[in-house]
Amino acid sequence: MNPFKLALLGATALLVACGEKKEEVLTYESVAACTSAGVQDAATCQAEFDTAQSRHNEVAPRYARANDCYTDFGYNGCRSYRTSSGSIWLPLMVGYMLAPRGVSRIYTQPLYRPSSDPGKFYTARNGRIGAVSRDGRTQIASSQTTKPQARTRTVARGGFGARARSSGS
Repeated sequence: MNPFKLALLGATALLVACGEKKEEVLTYESVAACTSAGVQDAATCQAEFDTAQSRHNEVAPRYARANDCYTDFGYNGCRSYRTSSGSIWLPLMVGYMLAPRGVSRIYTQPLYRPSSDPGKFYTARNGRIGAVSRDGRTQIASSQTTKPQARTRTVARGGFGARARSSGS
């Protein structure tokens, strides 16, 4: 094996072994939970919630059929939304993620709870949020803290996790 390939293989193994860099984020179910945690002021909690909510329709997993959404998020975990081309189904936003005070590289975004893991938050990109402290602090993979891409496709069958398959909409 040539030295370049050997070095590349070693670097890849090191990256896999070390895992992805983590970032500290704040996660809350509501503005009230954010405010009572005392990490951010009430105005910031409300403004960041509003930002996450406005991004929800843009980045949430989209489903063509209600049953597919129900499979991933439960019967009471989905809503129908009208679009210019018809109706789609989206999971409910059940929380939001924001940056700790003084950190600007974290992108505020909505969070979801799939029925397969109801005790945990997930990002729109299916990034699992770990254990959350009493004040809302947690660690998440750096790749999950950036702006999620807007969804332009609907999920045909099972959208969250390895079962995902999408089609144009």
